[in-house]
Amino acid sequence: MKKNKSKEAILKTLIYSDIFDYPLTRQEIQKWVIQYNNLTIDQFNNELKKIKNIQIKNGYYFLKGRDNIVSLRKQREKYSQGKLAIALKAASLLKIIPSIRLIGITGALAMNNTKKDDDIDLFIITKKNLLWTTRFLATIILELAGLRRHPEVAIASDKICLNMFMDEEFLEIPEKERDLFSAHEVLQMKSIMNKNNTYYKFLLANSWVKKYLPNAFDEEIKKMEIEKLRVKNKKNLTILNILEALLKRFQLWYMHKHRTSEVIRQGMIRFHPQDARKWILDRYHNSPLDKPFSIF
Repeated sequence: MKKNKSKEAILKTLIYSDIFDYPLTRQEIQKWVIQYNNLTIDQFNNELKKIKNIQIKNGYYFLKGRDNIVSLRKQREKYSQGKLAIALKAASLLKIIPSIRLIGITGALAMNNTKKDDDIDLFIITKKNLLWTTRFLATIILELAGLRRHPEVAIASDKICLNMFMDEEFLEIPEKERDLFSAHEVLQMKSIMNKNNTYYKFLLANSWVKKYLPNAFDEEIKKMEIEKLRVKNKKNLTILNILEALLKRFQLWYMHKHRTSEVIRQGMIRFHPQDARKWILDRYHNSPLDKPFSIF
């Protein structure tokens, strides 16, 4: 029996979103459809009606028997509104750091899908050669404001987790992490501060995501208004280079005893006590629905 690639792509998209208890609207399925972009709107709507393992409620599509996640999404959207206000407050404080080029919301809050006790993940891109200096200053500011999440605290509701920093010269996600999980993280990130067209540069540097989420990539690129004005990059003063080296050494020494699944490489640091990539992708690939002919 010949595979129907369009139906398979739609089902895979709902399987992935189901991992997060997140039903999708028709427009969201079209945006986040996995590894497929050859359908017209009419064809898409026709295919959607034919898949036996999905249901619809209040305009949301989900896997059969999972109608409870519609009300759950609504509840989490309410929690997310309060956390968004906190994220914006944190960003307004961090904006005083001149070396910050971009602040983005990542994780569950980026999709308005937070639980009540969730923390708030922020992603920061820094000026060239000032990654560690920026992280040090950002940590101090959030600590003084009472907003910083401490790594030893298991539940840190409404606290800010500065879980990833990138240097503007090193915007590519590491090759070994280029998968569906990372593609989603890149494209669902919500930019709340963007200098020098950094968000656009970040998307272009990670155009590999189009392999997994072609429609989402195209939509985000089209949204961007490219600034034509060239921004002249001033050379860092020697004192800043020295400070960066000292602060990098100090922070690596301090964090050594707290290391878990974090990633540290040139131009990027990511600190998160639990890397969700493995269990999410395992659950996605091992779904009993993701088998030949199961969508018919």
